[in-house]
Amino acid sequence: MANKSYVIYDGPSEIDGKPIIAIAQVGTGNRKTGEGMVQTWILRSDIDPITASRTGEDVSICGDCPHKGTPSDKATGWAVKRSCYVNLLFAPNGIYKAYKRGAYPVAQGHDAIRAIGLGMGVRLGSYGDPMAVNGAVWRSLTSAAEYVTAYTHGTNNMADIVMTSADNAAQAFDAWDKGERTFRVISSLDKIIKGKEILCPASEEAKAASGKTVTCSACKLCGGNSIKAKSVAIVAHGTAKQTTKGLVE
Repeated sequence: MANKSYVIYDGPSEIDGKPIIAIAQVGTGNRKTGEGMVQTWILRSDIDPITASRTGEDVSICGDCPHKGTPSDKATGWAVKRSCYVNLLFAPNGIYKAYKRGAYPVAQGHDAIRAIGLGMGVRLGSYGDPMAVNGAVWRSLTSAAEYVTAYTHGTNNMADIVMTSADNAAQAFDAWDKGERTFRVISSLDKIIKGKEILCPASEEAKAASGKTVTCSACKLCGGNSIKAKSVAIVAHGTAKQTTKGLVE
């Protein structure tokens, strides 16, 4: 199944009921995540990702994530003050166009979806919030996976395998009180909450300290409560890091 893509969900968003899709790409990755993962992309099925961002229709897939920015009244481009690290011009836009061309076969039913993740590392929501998709799809995809990385800004209904995204200490403590592990973006290293959080081993700061490059595929810490470890924090990074720092404590 290497380097193939499949539609694993095509139906209403669990957030607002509008039409969305989830596409699973097998054997992809990047410098941070490592190669050979199953990446999943959650998109509106009726609106291209850039337009969805600009108009605020991406709420169907992103929920109330503050990093999606605010709608713009311009005719082109994406949301104002968008701090999400995903560049919509690249993978999301290309995947949406391919979907519209009918390029992706449909994987239907538990066995077919399970086979995609069999023995693989699986990332839920390379773009989009996993809670937008019916949870049964993720259970099938991850049922025979080697490991899972996943994050949500919404209500975490799958805390056994999904990290709760936190943007400040108050949100982190609230999640911990619920028994959830968190992944938190921080403005600087001194914001790490000692005894509760560790620095993301795949971050540039961790690399500078250890002299080693660690990928998500080697780390495997971001698998919710299936991983018995502290929560994870990472310093704001990427092209929108200054905007991100304005959203976090």
